[in-house]
Amino acid sequence: MTVTNSDQATSDRFPRELVRRLLDNYRGKTLDHAPGPMTEPATVFTDPVRFQKELEVLFHGGAHIVGWTGELPKPGTYITKNVAGHPVLVTRAEDGVLRAFRNACTHRGAQVADGCGEARRLTCPYHAWSFELNGDVAGQPQAYAFSDIEKSTLGLQALPVADVAGLIAVGLSDDVDPVAAFADIEPQLRWCGYETHEIVCQHTWTLKANWKIAFDVNLESYHVDYLHRETLSNLVLHNPIYDSFGKHARWGFPTVGTERVVDLPEEHWPPTMPVSIVHTLFPSVVLLETPVSCQMFRVYPGRNVNECTVDLTEASLKPIVNEEDREARKRGADFAALVVGTEDFPTAEQCQRGAEIGLTNFNFGSNEPMLQHWHRTWQNALDNA
Repeated sequence: MTVTNSDQATSDRFPRELVRRLLDNYRGKTLDHAPGPMTEPATVFTDPVRFQKELEVLFHGGAHIVGWTGELPKPGTYITKNVAGHPVLVTRAEDGVLRAFRNACTHRGAQVADGCGEARRLTCPYHAWSFELNGDVAGQPQAYAFSDIEKSTLGLQALPVADVAGLIAVGLSDDVDPVAAFADIEPQLRWCGYETHEIVCQHTWTLKANWKIAFDVNLESYHVDYLHRETLSNLVLHNPIYDSFGKHARWGFPTVGTERVVDLPEEHWPPTMPVSIVHTLFPSVVLLETPVSCQMFRVYPGRNVNECTVDLTEASLKPIVNEEDREARKRGADFAALVVGTEDFPTAEQCQRGAEIGLTNFNFGSNEPMLQHWHRTWQNALDNA
């Protein structure tokens, strides 16, 4: 499904075609379904041989969304990211060009930058080699000791990088094309305005669970009334929509307040409707679009099949103008962290234990089409590698 320009122009936040579908599901007391249920062997969460292939095919050999271009708003800025265990540096040098590098000094491999900020040069803390934001080596204490090495070869090692609808896409190997990796869903992301997003805060978890189980908690509203009965059940309505775009997918759900607008003519709709839209990007990124913010979940495997890390970054849709605005956005992020950190992720670890004690299968219902999409997509990628 394509959102037309006219649809985008009629709403300040969400494409109206998506809102129409959500309201139709709400009126009909229904949701988008898969054709039928699906069974997945529990060993996909415990098999160390499969896990190593996932690392090679899905992560080390792929492209990844790591942030918003709004994190690099002007020349002379940089950010650092952990991407599936790889330290990555993204810069916008004085020429305004977006670049990505392995965050590793070409002397001895230490990281040349941490966090984010503005800088003319970045300096390794180990032996003080310094680098321009375009990657060129700028300074070497006692440079005479390295005179037999061509200086032009000592710049930071570049990685493929692209601006995908305001998202930063990075490849972890030289032969990856980040633009092609997200071409199927890129048109569906243009309305989100990622180029204006400003980071509010970040939370990180290390879980005793396979990365796919941690990713799965973001893919359905079936559990909300039970697992989140004290936190989200009075906010989320269970009438989601679902779409797939190649390897990627999208779902969305109406929220409390829909009952007040469902019978309004479209010309009387408020600029921001009470819905949320979730984009899921191969292999393991979730972007939750709420009426007032965007949350990015980046889920990565750990060192073993039953370990993973989850990074949650909260962004304001537009640059923050005062501390009151920042605190409001931070409260939203802290609430999300509370929900996933005390409800979703402990349950994910329980599911991992269930797989490890010999459970034969996991079962995905027809009311869980996103789960089915992702498990088939990951398997297809492994089968075709």
